[in-house]
Amino acid sequence: MTRPLSARRARAVVEAARLVKAPHWADTRAWHVVADGEVLVVVEPSYGIGQRHRWTWRLPTGGASRQTETTREKSAVAGLAAWQRRATRKD
Repeated sequence: MTRPLSARRARAVVEAARLVKAPHWADTRAWHVVADGEVLVVVEPSYGIGQRHRWTWRLPTGGASRQTETTREKSAVAGLAAWQRRATRKD
């Protein structure tokens, strides 16, 4: 088990994160939120009925969102907030 990050360190990672096209973007249209070479969040289009042009996010470790956002940037922000909560959690 890894040690939780301090709130300050987690915030620094979040501030350094960038939204980039995933290597397999042409097939999946997925984007990655990356910091220090590590994928923190995966942002993907949501193809649900009546949800045209919506985006959802998931953590690479498995935690997926059930809510959708109107832009991939908003979805990335929501995913980063979840990543930050998980990274600073002291189980």
